[in-house]
Amino acid sequence: MMKRETFELVKRIAIFYDQFEVNQEKVNLWHEVFKGYTFDEIQGNLLAFVKASSFPPKVSDLISKSTISKTIPNAEETMKRTSRLKPGSEIVVQRELAKMRAILGIDKGTKDGRD
Repeated sequence: MMKRETFELVKRIAIFYDQFEVNQEKVNLWHEVFKGYTFDEIQGNLLAFVKASSFPPKVSDLISKSTISKTIPNAEETMKRTSRLKPGSEIVVQRELAKMRAILGIDKGTKDGRD
C-alpha cells in the first residue's frame, strides 16, 4: 500500500468517526503496518468494521483476520514454540502445584487427597 492510500484510509475513518483525528504521525505509523497489505483489502475491512462498530478502529481491527492462524498446532509445531521457553524454577513449580492442590482440595499428605 502506498502512503497516500494510507492517508485516504485514515481520512475516511475521520469522516465515519468525528472523534478520530488525522495527523502526519498517525499516517506515518499506520503506513508502517499497512504497507504489506493492499488498499482494497484494508478498505474492505474498514467498511465491514464501520457497519459493526460505533467506535473508531485500531490498526489491528483493519488487518485481515485471515492472517491469524486459527488452527491448533500439531506436536511438531508445539515443540518448536515451547522449546524456546525457559522452564520455571523448582520453587515456582512447587508453589504453583500447591496452589492447584488448594483449589482442588487435595491434601498432599494422603494418597487420594481425602482423610
